[in-house]
Amino acid sequence: MREYGSEHHWQSREGYATGKGGLDMRGWALYRSGRDAMKQLAALHASSRVLLPALCCESMILPFEKNGCAVEFYRLKPDLTGDGEDVLKKLSPGCIFLYMTYFDVRPFEDAFLERLKSLGVFLLEDRTQDIIIPRREGFRPDATVASLRKWAAMPEGGMLMTDGPLPSAESDGRFARLRREAMEEKGEYLEKGLPEMKADFLKKLHEADEVLDESGRAAAMAGENRAYVAELDFEKILSCRRKNCAILRRELREVQEAGKLRFMGSGEDTAGLYLGVLLEKRDSVQKFMAENSVYCPVIWPVPEQAVGVCENCEYVAGHMLALPCDQRYGEADMEHIAALLKAALER
Repeated sequence: MREYGSEHHWQSREGYATGKGGLDMRGWALYRSGRDAMKQLAALHASSRVLLPALCCESMILPFEKNGCAVEFYRLKPDLTGDGEDVLKKLSPGCIFLYMTYFDVRPFEDAFLERLKSLGVFLLEDRTQDIIIPRREGFRPDATVASLRKWAAMPEGGMLMTDGPLPSAESDGRFARLRREAMEEKGEYLEKGLPEMKADFLKKLHEADEVLDESGRAAAMAGENRAYVAELDFEKILSCRRKNCAILRRELREVQEAGKLRFMGSGEDTAGLYLGVLLEKRDSVQKFMAENSVYCPVIWPVPEQAVGVCENCEYVAGHMLALPCDQRYGEADMEHIAALLKAALER
């Protein structure tokens, strides 16, 4: 059977551990998840004040709260660039300021970030959305985190780069074990189509997430997963995603030109974790897609703590869908997803 989106299954690893790499891992500390990388950074700055974009997920808040940090939020503009005036009003020396790319839209110019750095602000970039996409050398923040495991079929995968020494972290095999079992069972489910198998692997994925949130202490990536990351061909993964993203944009151009949806980001030679679109009646469209086995997440629901901070963020969270475009799929899959989305928009 075919399902689109959601967690990778174990068998989708095939063909990507070529040993060609494609991602420079020098200087990165590796953790079991991006949340753990954030925990490590938060522990180094325990009890600090933290400023996050109002369009973020709960998993970005918890590592700081569990390390005694006070979390506040800043506004974004309609194009998802940051509201610099709001940021300057809310920042203070010693504050941790987190920013991230939204569907290839970089939120701030380097000159603005340099200004914040000169004011004594600690700059933290979350590169989860574009970590495998090459960048020209430019401004470097005080720290960078990313969740690498979202890009491929790996049980673990968090990264942290910052100046200075980091305390050692021990691995915790429970998370990787639960996720590996779930990924293997998902592969069997896709092969055999037994409903009870789906219920079981979803339960294990939920249990794995609960393990992550047990404490504010970071856990390291296990050795076997480090070896897999080193072998993973990220250039091949990125090439496939770019092709799939281009096909989706081509197939959806007509409905975009008719004003039924709007692409998020420029889409020029990039492909993040998903192709983001904005549309009306998002919830009914998402439900129709899920009923047809295409799972399109809302990857940044506005956290409860940030409600009321930014109308633009709340609009995006209420109208955005993330279409799967990753390396598990090919041209026929992208055409199928686009056809379903067009059918949903016509209902």
